[in-house]
Amino acid sequence: MIRAASFLVAASLFVRLVVAQAAGWTDGQVNTTMCQWDSPRAAVIRDTLYIDGGYLWWQPGMADGSLGSPIADGNPLGLVYLLNFSTPFNTSQNLTSIFTTISKAAGGGNSNNIGPQYYDGGMFANDYEWFTYGGLLATTDAFRSPGKDVVTAYEAYSSDPSRQFASGYTIKYLPDGLTRYVSNGAAVSVPSENLGFYFGGLRAASSGPIYYQPPNSNASIRADTQSLNMVELDMSVQQKEAWTNRTLPPEVPGRAGAELVWVPISERGVLVAIGGVIFPSYANSSQKVNASATAESKKQSPTFMSTVAVYDVAKGVWYEQATTGSPPGQLTQGCTVLASAQDYSSHNIYWYGGFDGLNPKGDFSDDVWVLSIPSFVWMKVKSGTAAHGRAGHRCTKPYPDQMIVVGGYTSSPGLSLNCLDGGFIQIFNLSSAEWMTSYDPSKWSNYTVPSVIYKTIGGSETGHATETSPSPTGFTNNSMKALFDSKYNTSKITTWYPYHASPTSNNNRTTLLPEAVSKSSTPSYLAPVLGVVLGLIFLSLVVLGVLLWRRRKLLKLNGTATQSEPGTMDNRRWVTNWLRATPTYAKAPTVTTDETPMTPRTEEYEVPYVPDVPEMAGVPVLEMEDTSRPTELHGTGFVPMATGKAAASGRHPNGLAHSPSTGSHVSQTSSVSRNSNGSGRPGISPVATPRADSPSLGQVGTRSRIASDLSDFSETDRGHLRGISETSVSTDGAYAAPPQLPESAAPAPTEPPTVTVTSEEDPTPAPLSVVSPLTPPQVTHESGDYIGAGATGSAGRAPQTTQTTHQIQNQNRKSNFSEKLDDSDGPGN
Repeated sequence: MIRAASFLVAASLFVRLVVAQAAGWTDGQVNTTMCQWDSPRAAVIRDTLYIDGGYLWWQPGMADGSLGSPIADGNPLGLVYLLNFSTPFNTSQNLTSIFTTISKAAGGGNSNNIGPQYYDGGMFANDYEWFTYGGLLATTDAFRSPGKDVVTAYEAYSSDPSRQFASGYTIKYLPDGLTRYVSNGAAVSVPSENLGFYFGGLRAASSGPIYYQPPNSNASIRADTQSLNMVELDMSVQQKEAWTNRTLPPEVPGRAGAELVWVPISERGVLVAIGGVIFPSYANSSQKVNASATAESKKQSPTFMSTVAVYDVAKGVWYEQATTGSPPGQLTQGCTVLASAQDYSSHNIYWYGGFDGLNPKGDFSDDVWVLSIPSFVWMKVKSGTAAHGRAGHRCTKPYPDQMIVVGGYTSSPGLSLNCLDGGFIQIFNLSSAEWMTSYDPSKWSNYTVPSVIYKTIGGSETGHATETSPSPTGFTNNSMKALFDSKYNTSKITTWYPYHASPTSNNNRTTLLPEAVSKSSTPSYLAPVLGVVLGLIFLSLVVLGVLLWRRRKLLKLNGTATQSEPGTMDNRRWVTNWLRATPTYAKAPTVTTDETPMTPRTEEYEVPYVPDVPEMAGVPVLEMEDTSRPTELHGTGFVPMATGKAAASGRHPNGLAHSPSTGSHVSQTSSVSRNSNGSGRPGISPVATPRADSPSLGQVGTRSRIASDLSDFSETDRGHLRGISETSVSTDGAYAAPPQLPESAAPAPTEPPTVTVTSEEDPTPAPLSVVSPLTPPQVTHESGDYIGAGATGSAGRAPQTTQTTHQIQNQNRKSNFSEKLDDSDGPGN
């Protein structure tokens, strides 16, 4: 069973690096150019071609304008090259500039056993990730080779949007019975089915470790034996990929350097294996093939073009199908792409380049061939020149009508290595069957069948092929007719084009100095990273400055500066704090302040606004000790009566003194009224007309009778009754007479006085504990302060005969007023 990935290679591996020759720079060298690339492996994810491994050769550019001898640096940094299809270029420029790279080596360092440099092998990809499989390692003592079951994967995107994801490499493991010890096979990716296949190739005779061109003295590690297997990778579930090793049937022989093409036919498509050879020269370090092997190869290898292997992916069944026309003969290490007619009546496999696999010093192919399916007929659509030929290259199709050829190597008739003629990259138009000199992502079209093809298979440029089976013999197996007549669900195929062009350098000779690739040089990403970091720091300082400025402003508004003007304290805070500290039984002294207007409301203590009330001299005001909400006497129209000698005598010679400060306005009480016989009586607050259902106080002999009316208080009453000062209360004659208190009587310093009530019917005083004052009078200038006295006097009202005296201790809040009280008795007392 497949083991999970052992670890994730550090994120530092994915730093974009300078694309250039990484080693072997010579004196006088000022730039470098890609010369040839022998047998890399490649695959496409969405809009990007990834190229890994192989032997990349560079051609130095010297300061005097000459070109040096090609150098293979061995890719010591373990780079993977990326070609994005949005990058325009032309084949005459220095194409080094169009690639970006990522490194498999830790920190962008040297290649090692985690990300070694493979020669050949395959790469499988879907729209989210790619896997590398197989290939040859160079023998080295620098590091230990990866295990036989180790493969490398690169996750570019997440197939599960809900999963936390970061792109990068992972090391994964093959199941039991499957190893990475295979090379020179045919690899193909099927993104629409999330599948990858690796067909045939070469193994060691022992099926053990294999290396690139080992010495003849160690032939046991040489890949020189045909593999008779096809490996399948299912990438349907990311991070739970499944590998399968399938043995080829006897009628499908193994081979090296073939091409495997997926064709959208039937339920899951079909695979077509074409080309390849047996006993290739590149299997030997000497690049030579003995006579007997050469004879056997010339006999069998051409049949891989005249008879192709077909694999039904859905049913897992192999077929051998003969071809017609003029097959290209024995070829290996070419490349292929598939172009289907717009109506899918024909599917045309384009094969480009390669050589016979026996003579590496002979001419390499530069021809373009097409095998059209389902007619299985061969046609040459473009003839080339030997000087332009190549092998070991890779092909990809960015648009339906274009093929890009990357890399490859040339024949070696002499001792020197030649760079690829016409440029490192070639572009072929599949519709016109002509070579192009530039690639522009903004210029493309749907594929149209070239005239050389539709004149052979019938139909037109858009399809409508009339040859829908091999002629004249038909299909080799009758089951193949039903297979090729079945349509594929093309909605599963996702297209990522068109691509939007991005700017690129047009320099023909990009100057890349050795210092540019030195490990000690400043990385290209440092400047933008520093810019972002410094920008964030600057924004943070700006935000902090704004917050500190606002905090300072708010502190000033909330009273941090405690003086209304120099030398004058904030009256609101001073008076409130003073009242809080005043004992409940003490009398409030008069506080004289300046005439500085005060804000009628303090946010900190939430003192309700009280409109100014006219002052009236001669009205005594005593501080009400308890301003808590009354729990009794609702609806009676009562307000608490004043206590003390002044209240008992009913007169005060000096009237009510007041402070000229704003606070004195808040403390004013009702006007003074006289009884019918002219005797003095304390001033009273106007009292609203009693409700009809309010019981007379004279009818209540106990506290329970008064408490029975509590439920009639409204929420508005409860809100306004938090502050009413002690004052005299006028009552109608039907209510209780004022209690008779001795002159020397004074409230106990620690307990509130007891209120007594007498009535005309029952002159015996009845003690009554009044908890809080009643609702303030509802008059035009009704006060909202703790005193709660109206401005309107009681003149004109009927004489009152009943007085109630009380003091209530307030444990929560105190009156905010100033007054002048005199303990001396008035005249006649």
